[in-house]
Amino acid sequence: MGRSSVLVRLSGRKQGDQSSTSNGNGVRREAPQNSWRGRSLASLSRKLPPGLKPKSPSAAFDPVVVQPVVNDDDDSEEEAQGYYPRPVEVIRQEEYPHMNQGVYLDHGGTTIYARATIERTTAKLLANLYGNPHSANRPAALSGDVVDCARARALRFLGADPRHFDLVFAANATAAIKLVADAFRDLAARSSRAPASRASFWYGYHRDAHTSLVGVRELAGGDHHVFADDEEVEAWLDGGDGGDRLSSLGLFAYPGQSNLTGRRLPLEWAGRLRRAARARRDLRDTYSLLDAAALAMTSPMAEVFADPEAAPDFVCVSFYKIFGFPDLGGLVVRRDSGHILALRKYFGGGTVSMVSTISGAWHLSKALERTAGARDGEASVGGALHEGLEDGTLPFHSILALGEAIDVHAELFGSMQSVSAHTTALARRMYRRMKRLRHYNGQPLCEVYGEGAGGAAYGDARRQGATIAFNVFRADGGYESYATVEKLANESGIYVRSGGICCPGGVYAALQYEPWQLDRARSAGHHCGPNGLSLINELPTGVVRVSLGAMSTIQDVDKFLAFLHDTFTTREDSAYGNSNGGGSAASVKSEPGEGYG
Repeated sequence: MGRSSVLVRLSGRKQGDQSSTSNGNGVRREAPQNSWRGRSLASLSRKLPPGLKPKSPSAAFDPVVVQPVVNDDDDSEEEAQGYYPRPVEVIRQEEYPHMNQGVYLDHGGTTIYARATIERTTAKLLANLYGNPHSANRPAALSGDVVDCARARALRFLGADPRHFDLVFAANATAAIKLVADAFRDLAARSSRAPASRASFWYGYHRDAHTSLVGVRELAGGDHHVFADDEEVEAWLDGGDGGDRLSSLGLFAYPGQSNLTGRRLPLEWAGRLRRAARARRDLRDTYSLLDAAALAMTSPMAEVFADPEAAPDFVCVSFYKIFGFPDLGGLVVRRDSGHILALRKYFGGGTVSMVSTISGAWHLSKALERTAGARDGEASVGGALHEGLEDGTLPFHSILALGEAIDVHAELFGSMQSVSAHTTALARRMYRRMKRLRHYNGQPLCEVYGEGAGGAAYGDARRQGATIAFNVFRADGGYESYATVEKLANESGIYVRSGGICCPGGVYAALQYEPWQLDRARSAGHHCGPNGLSLINELPTGVVRVSLGAMSTIQDVDKFLAFLHDTFTTREDSAYGNSNGGGSAASVKSEPGEGYG
């Protein structure tokens, strides 16, 4: 078979637009362009040093959604080639020499930064004088313009039209989630007649939620509900029950991609919620929060923001999962929904215009000023919504680095559509070959979780990210400790992650735990992390996770597969193979080089 084909779906494209190009594999690389209102890009960059000036957008903002589906039956080496402007091996050699220290397969934790990002950021820091952007002197004004420019470029990268969306910088996705949670808690306390300690808002979250989403329930005053699966969410949106709801104010949250298995959840839920709210009184004041930290790592986000009427109210991202550096997160806020965050109680740094401490306790929030202006159609790139939500001095040096990272990423990989196609092909190869691995007696080596019927999701970027969660079987059908798998991988220079992966509902659903088994694990002293109990009564308490990134290669995949084969598959005459569960791969290995394809 020849090179893998990639099926794409295009939407939101103007007839006759010739701005996209094909790389020869069926993947179209798009450069969405925006029309800006309010402050012009020229005004944002008038004091920027050479090299920092943004490209001037000349066409209306028109995101193009591309969803690759690797659909051939061949998993030859050509399947993950040709998606980028240059071969990925050349990119790795030139821009990621620090990755030669091993096989890095934990991109779900953070991807790896490019050499050019560090060099360009360092060069700018050494050539220019940057001050605190809250001041009015020239170095401060330069920093302020850098921040505004990077904010605009980040929105453009995500495919979010700044006329309809604003970006609030945060330390990470968790901090962005907590900003939303704090605002809902404060609004519930303000509007409730009950004491603040008993005020509540309804909070519904999906079972596959990251712990950062689960933790929001602790601020909801006991009025929370976990949706056990996609079908329960669908039933709720169609008029079903969302639990015993106590408050009319509500927040529905879910991940765009499982942090555990890489399964991608329906993006249309936010739009369906907004449409259902027009007809259902119980949903009228329910907002949506999408955790896109895992999704945005290898998926274009244009589909999320293409239609402001169907987009989530709030979307959190981790930029270091996309670019490797800087360590920065963000909250994309739908401008028509920003007023809910403007009502939070806390303020600090430059988030207020005036504060009284002597003649009464009052303050004037910049976020409230912004929402009033937004209703008058005064949206702008440097609008005050984010100014009222970014407490204290922004990490402006890191934000400078974000602008460089966006440029470098585009130069190396072309587009997120190309990244999606590349990582989808690699994940498909890894999944297929893991499923082929067998012990001498035919016992499969790996149990993969969340794979769907026959693993059909691998190769379809609409359904599955570049992540595989699995456990290793011994020859007798028992489980190998996931901690042992990670330990041996680490000793072999292969870097994976193991444990609960900060996805408590997802991991116990994948392992098919019953409630009493979770209680038993707690009673036995199990806890999340590398020092927990990997096995209880021969049942695993977590998984091993491998996750691929934009710069991952076929060689990375094949070295990992060779490690699994050489370390864990057994011969009939080995002590490990005949151990009846008493042996361990830590002490007995098969001969290397026997093949794994």
